Amino acid sequence: METRERILQTALECFTDLGYDRTSIARIRERSGVSNGALFHHFANKEAIAEALYLEAMRSVQDGYWAVLHKEPATLRESVEGIVRKQLTWVEANPRWAQFLYARGHLDWSTAAGSQLRTLNRDLSAAYRKWLGTFIGTGEVRDVPMVVVAAIVTGPAHAIAQRWLAGQIPGPLIAYADDLIDAAVAGLSSNPASPRDQTRRPPVEGHIRIQLLGDDGTVLAEGQGVADLTPVPAVNRLGDHE
Repeated sequence: METRERILQTALECFTDLGYDRTSIARIRERSGVSNGALFHHFANKEAIAEALYLEAMRSVQDGYWAVLHKEPATLRESVEGIVRKQLTWVEANPRWAQFLYARGHLDWSTAAGSQLRTLNRDLSAAYRKWLGTFIGTGEVRDVPMVVVAAIVTGPAHAIAQRWLAGQIPGPLIAYADDLIDAAVAGLSSNPASPRDQTRRPPVEGHIRIQLLGDDGTVLAEGQGVADLTPVPAVNRLGDHE
C-alpha cells in the first residue's frame, strides 16, 4: 500500500472510531506507521487529510454513476435503477467511508478539494442533464432543476442508508432498492399527481344536526352527532353551479 493511501485509510479508521475532533494528526501518524516527514509531504494538516478522504469517496461514488451513463440507458427507469443500486451497493461495500461522508456533511467550496468536487459535480450534472433532455423533450420526464432531480433520485436512498449504517433498520441495504426506484421514477415522471387544489384532502371532524320533517314541515324528530367529513375541492363546488 502506498504511503498516501495508508495515511488516508488510517485516518478513515480513526475518524469513524474516535470522531474527527478526538483524532489528532499525531495519532494518525502513529497508527499508520509513517514518519512525520512522509505524512507532511502529502498533507499539511488533519483538515487536508479529511478533505482528501471526502474527495476520494465522492470520486468513487461518482465513478459508479458515470458507469451507468456510459451504458446509455434506454429508459428513465433503467437509469434511475442503475444509480440507486450503485449508491446502495457502494454504501454496503464502504460503510466506514459512508459514515465519514454523512458525518462530514460537505466540503468548503473555497478549498482546493472543494473546487475539485465542484468540477466533478458540474461535469456529472451536465452529462446527466444532456441524457435526460431526450426524455424531457418527449414529455416523459418533467423539466425540473438538476438539484431537484438529484434530490428525488438519491435523497431517499441517503436517508435509508444513514438509518442502515446506524443499525436502525435490518437486512441488506440493497433490499430497499426496488421501492426507492419506484418512488424516484414516479417523482420524475411527467404524470404527476393531481394539482394541489384538486388533491384529496384528509377528513375533518364535524358536528352534524339532523331533523326529520313531516310533509307539512313539522319537525317530527331530531338528533346530532359527530362525523368525519371529507372537504370538497373548491373547483367541484364551483362546478355545481355551472
